[in-house]
Amino acid sequence: MNAQHWPAVWILGAGQCVYWGILYYAFSVLMVPMRSELGGSDATIAGAFSVGLAVSALCAAPVGRWLDGGRGVLLMRVGALAAAGLLLAWSYVAGIAALYLVWAGLGACMALVLYETAFALVTRAFDDTAARVRALAGVTVMGGLASTLFLPLVGMGVGYWGWRITLRVLVVVWLLTAWLIHKSALPWLHTSDGMRSASGGVGAAGGSSVIDRRLLWLTGTPFVVATFATLGLTTLAIPHLVARGHPIEYAAYVLAALGVMQLPGRIWLLRGNGRALPLRGLIVAPLVLQALGLALLYAVGSLPAAVLAVALFGAGAGLHTLVRPVVVPILFGVGMAARAGGSIARAQGAARAAGPFAAATAAGWMGSSAVFLVLCLLLLACASLAQALSAHPRLRAGPEC
Repeated sequence: MNAQHWPAVWILGAGQCVYWGILYYAFSVLMVPMRSELGGSDATIAGAFSVGLAVSALCAAPVGRWLDGGRGVLLMRVGALAAAGLLLAWSYVAGIAALYLVWAGLGACMALVLYETAFALVTRAFDDTAARVRALAGVTVMGGLASTLFLPLVGMGVGYWGWRITLRVLVVVWLLTAWLIHKSALPWLHTSDGMRSASGGVGAAGGSSVIDRRLLWLTGTPFVVATFATLGLTTLAIPHLVARGHPIEYAAYVLAALGVMQLPGRIWLLRGNGRALPLRGLIVAPLVLQALGLALLYAVGSLPAAVLAVALFGAGAGLHTLVRPVVVPILFGVGMAARAGGSIARAQGAARAAGPFAAATAAGWMGSSAVFLVLCLLLLACASLAQALSAHPRLRAGPEC
C-alpha cells in the first residue's frame, strides 16, 4: 500500500469514530431514558452492555483466526450490516429480555467491526513498520474522537426526539458510514488482505502455525493489566475527588482529560516523530506514564494535580493502544498477528468487564487511594515485564517506529 491509498486509512478511521461512538459510547447516554421506559435499575440496564462486552471478548479469539485467514474485509462488511439491523431492533425493544438479546448480538458485532478488524486490515496493508505505525495512529486518532463527538450529539438527540428516534437516526448514520467504507476503503484494503492470505502469511518463527504460549503471556499481561487499570481509574476518579471535597462537576472535568490526552501521543506518531523513538521505548514508556499518573493521584489531592495525573495516565493509555498492533506482528508474524492479538483482546475484554466491579469493591474495602497505589505498582511490574519483552531478538532487530 502506498501514499495514494492513505485516504482509505482515513476513511477507515472515520468509520471507527462512528462505530465506537454508536456501539460503545451512546449506551451511557441512552441508559437513563431506557431505565425510565423499560423499568429496572441502572444496574439492570447496564447489565445489557456488560453482556455485549462479554460476548465481544468471547468472540475475539475466533475472529482473530478468521482475520489471519484473510477474511477481514468480509467480517467488516457482515458486522456492519448485522449491527445496523440490531441497532434498529434496539430502538423497538419493549422489555429487559429483548434488550439483553439485542446486546448479545451487538457484542458479536463489536468483535467484527471495531479496532481488532481495523488493525488487522491496516497491518496487512503496510509492510514497513514506520508506515504501519503512522497508519495505525491515524485510525486511532479518528477513533479517539468518538466520545467527544457522540456523547453530546446523542444527548441532544435524546433531548429533542427521545431515545428511540435518536437510535433510528444513528442507524441512518451507521449505514451511510458503512456504505462509505464499503465503497472507498475496503476495496483497497481487500487487495492487501487477499495478497497476504494467498501468500500464506506465516508466523514469525519460520512458518510455525503454533503460538508460543509463554511469549503470548509475556506480551499480553501488560495490556490486560493496563486495561484493568484504566477501568479502575474511570470508575473511582470522580468518587475519589468528591470525597476529597471537590464539586462533582469539577471532578467530571478532570476525568474528561483522560480521553483528550490520549490524542497527543497518537498525533505525534502520526506525524512521523516516532522515528526518533526506538520500538523498545514505545513498549515501556506508556506503562511508566500510566503508573506515574496513578501515583500522583494517590499522593496529591488538589484539582490541578488530579488534572495532571489523569493527563499523564491518558497520554500513556493513548500510546499503549498502538503498541499491541505494532508489536504483535513483529513477534508472531503478520500471518498470525490477528490470532495472537485476538487472544490478548479476549483477556482485555474480561478485564474491561470485571474492572468497574472489582475496583469499586476494592475501594469499599481499602479506599480509592489504596486502589490507585496497587494499580500503580501493578503497572510498574508490567513495565518490568515489558522491558524483558523488549530484549526479545525480534524486537531488538526491529526498526525504529
